[in-house]
Amino acid sequence: MPLLAQFVTFAVVLAALVALSRWISREVQILGMHLSGSSNVAVMGYYLLMFPGILLHELSHYGMARLLGLKVGKFTLGPRRRKDHIELGSVTISSGGPLLDSIVGLAPFLTGTLVLLLVSYLVFDVAALGQAWSTAGWSGIVAQWERIRLVPDMGIWAYVIFVVSNAMMPSAADRQPWLIAGLYLGIAFAAFALLGGLARVTQSLQDELIGTLQILTMAFLFTVALNLVVAGVLGIAELLMNGVRRGA
Repeated sequence: MPLLAQFVTFAVVLAALVALSRWISREVQILGMHLSGSSNVAVMGYYLLMFPGILLHELSHYGMARLLGLKVGKFTLGPRRRKDHIELGSVTISSGGPLLDSIVGLAPFLTGTLVLLLVSYLVFDVAALGQAWSTAGWSGIVAQWERIRLVPDMGIWAYVIFVVSNAMMPSAADRQPWLIAGLYLGIAFAAFALLGGLARVTQSLQDELIGTLQILTMAFLFTVALNLVVAGVLGIAELLMNGVRRGA
C-alpha cells in the first residue's frame, strides 16, 4: 500500500477511535445518571471505572514534563467540577513554550499508544489477525477471533485496552498550545518541501514509514473493534432503559 493510502487508512481508524471514545464517555455517564438519578454519582462511577486510564494519563503528563525539564507542581486525582467541565485529574506544569507544552499535552496519547501496541501484539497477537485477513478474508478473521477469545485473562486485558484507549485522548487543556506548535511545524514542513526535501526521501524510508503505520493501524483497529463491542452493549442498555422509562 502506498504511503499516502496507508496514512489515510491510519487517520480514518484514529478518527473512529476518537469518536468512539467520546461517545462511550458520554454514554457511560448518561447511563450512570439514569441508574442513580444523581450526576455526582454518575461522574464518580465513570471516574472509578476509568481510574487506571486516568492515572496513566496524568502520570504521562508528569513524566514528560520532568523529562523535558519543566517545573512540575500540584498533582491531583479525583473528579472536580469546573465552570464548564468536570476535571478528573490534573498536573500543574510550568510553561516551556508552545512546542514543549504541545509535547507534554500529547504525552498521554503517546503512552496510551505504547500500551495498546504492547497488549495488542504481545497478548492478543493482532499481527496474526492481519495475516489471517490477508490470506483468508473474513473466515480467517473469525477463526483468529475465536483464538483471541481464549487468551488467558482475556477480560482483564480487554479492560486494560478499554480504559487506556478511552483516557489517552488529549483534553481541551492539553490541546491549547497545539495551534501555535502546529503552525511552526507546518512552516518547517513547507520549507522542507520547497527545498526539495520530499524528493530525497528514499524508498527504504517510505517502506519503514508504511510498516510503522501498518503496525499502529492494526493496534488501533483492534482497539476500535473492542470498543465497538462495548458501544453495542451500552447502546442496548440505553434502549432498554428508555423502554422501561416510557413504560413506567
